[in-house]
Amino acid sequence: MRFLCFALLTTLTFLLQAEEYNSAKFDRSHIKTMSVVAPEWEGYTNKDGTGVYWDIIREIYQPLGISVKTKTVPWNRAMKMVSKYHTYNAIVGEYVDSEEQVIFPKYAIDIEFMSLLSKNTSGVKFTGIASLKGKRVGWIKDYDVIVESKRDFTLREFRNIELGIELLNAGKIDYLIDDWDEIAAAMKAGNLNNQEYTVDPMPEGKDIYTAFSDDNISRELVAIYNERIPVLAKSGKLNAIYKKWDTATMPESIVMLSE
Repeated sequence: MRFLCFALLTTLTFLLQAEEYNSAKFDRSHIKTMSVVAPEWEGYTNKDGTGVYWDIIREIYQPLGISVKTKTVPWNRAMKMVSKYHTYNAIVGEYVDSEEQVIFPKYAIDIEFMSLLSKNTSGVKFTGIASLKGKRVGWIKDYDVIVESKRDFTLREFRNIELGIELLNAGKIDYLIDDWDEIAAAMKAGNLNNQEYTVDPMPEGKDIYTAFSDDNISRELVAIYNERIPVLAKSGKLNAIYKKWDTATMPESIVMLSE
């Protein structure tokens, strides 16, 4: 009986200590490295560790003595590594209205301007979001370009843009929506004739963020992110990185800090 009581007391003490540790604010002096993952996007997240996103994240953390490790992985697997398994601290390129178990800093890292691709022979004409009503629209799975409550069209999702173009050419969708760089690269790779297609810009860009794992270490990394961005904006270092790569667009909130 005494042994049983001792064992129960020991277990209870351990659980209380663990709860206290997990709820305590993580001391940033303990953080020596941080890891970030994303698909390989040319000029943004190059496989060799260069690119505008990687440069920005390094500039945020490395001057504080936190080494940044980057990895390029396909999107769905990369997101699971961050949101579910916490293999990496962060992923770049997520929307703030994500349904994944991730947390966000205050500042976006880029503005994504999407485009609509249509076949000239389809007879459709884009004059604004309202013109999508009743049409068949496709985008890559989990992109959520337009929130579900505003979709008055039939949505067809696909795994990659090449499959989307196949659906468009087969007349199974009226519009394909994706980032213009991705559309252009896919058309070039497929030797498609640009004269047979129409590209229309979406009316507004959408802020994209660095999303972090929901844990104590990442909460402190988010706090550092929020502290460092205004400092780097005012110093001109962020502006220099965006200009160097000329791929990403500096979000308005950071432009205002720079001014």
